Amino acid sequence: MVGELTADAIESLLHSEIVARIAYVDRRGLPNIVPITYAYDGRCLYGYSLLGAKMEFMSANPQVCIAIDRIESAADWRSVTARGEFQALQGEAAEQAVERISDRLRTYGAATNAPVPAWKTFVARSGGAGLAYRIVLSAKQGRYSASA
Repeated sequence: MVGELTADAIESLLHSEIVARIAYVDRRGLPNIVPITYAYDGRCLYGYSLLGAKMEFMSANPQVCIAIDRIESAADWRSVTARGEFQALQGEAAEQAVERISDRLRTYGAATNAPVPAWKTFVARSGGAGLAYRIVLSAKQGRYSASA
């Protein structure tokens, strides 16, 4: 059986997962999609990334789309897609976003008995300057498939 997720089921999936894919358009007008680790507060997704092409392109064209899935099997899955606006964060808002993501990953890691190194986000890793951001969601939809 295939159907539409309810608003509550959409919110549940957004709150329970930690990895999404974010789609954006580069300066040449070509679509791109990459995985991100995120935290969700009921209105926005929060992320953190090293500076680079993805951050440059989303800053230039802030309309993005995200996809989040939970796949148990080919016949048993849930998927949410949402549209929103990318916003780079500075100062205290950026610090709060990074803390929100770190807290979410620690909670997820503890709940799933993940090894302690997996509780850390790339926020804590070295590699260069980064940028915290949020995606203010404007439209959400979801579908599911369940085996009979």
